Amino acid sequence: MHIIIGGCGRLGAEIADQLSGDTDTDVVILDTDPLAFDRLGTTFNGETLVGDCTDRDVLEQAGIQKADGLIAVTRFDNANLMSVEIASHLYDVPRTIARLFNPEREQVYRKLGVRYVSSTSMIAKLFLNEFREDSYPLHVHFADSEAAMVDLEIDTDGHGMPVEEFEIDGLLRVAAVRRGARVFIPDGLDRLERDDVVTVSMKPAAHRTIRGLVRVPFDHQHSDRG
Repeated sequence: MHIIIGGCGRLGAEIADQLSGDTDTDVVILDTDPLAFDRLGTTFNGETLVGDCTDRDVLEQAGIQKADGLIAVTRFDNANLMSVEIASHLYDVPRTIARLFNPEREQVYRKLGVRYVSSTSMIAKLFLNEFREDSYPLHVHFADSEAAMVDLEIDTDGHGMPVEEFEIDGLLRVAAVRRGARVFIPDGLDRLERDDVVTVSMKPAAHRTIRGLVRVPFDHQHSDRG
């Protein structure tokens, strides 16, 4: 994977350090201040680039044309929003996420379809979750537990499966189903449909069982682009 990070503050540096530890991930981190890169750990093995993450020339130097994802974590909401909009709409980057400081802007982010994280609690964990191969959109991660609340999008092989068959004892439970504009709490006999978004509580051990039934939002096939 090729990941670009805009902003090398404490959060950006922490994410860069952790992502660069994955041998399958190439990381480029940008900042307008060259001294910001001093925050990176000694084990960081990615690239650094001085520049503005809203500047297309800088983004192209960072490899935006082949990027699998962009994380915008500067101190400025406008820059974060602009950066992910450029990546998504001009370069078709498949996964983008922005940090949001001002909660009054949440409605704007939602309307634009921008994935964002606004809470400072466990914020690095949430960003990193977005860029792991076997990860799904995360709602809640429970401290001292493997369990998390995530969204799963039902694919063709899961179409018509009763909820009680989709669930896995001790590993996965369905909390709600979003079908178009409707959201409902299903019973065990309700059947799932293709494109349903199912909010579940699950543990990592369930990934292998459900992999053929749901769409994995981020996988290595994107690395073949460009």
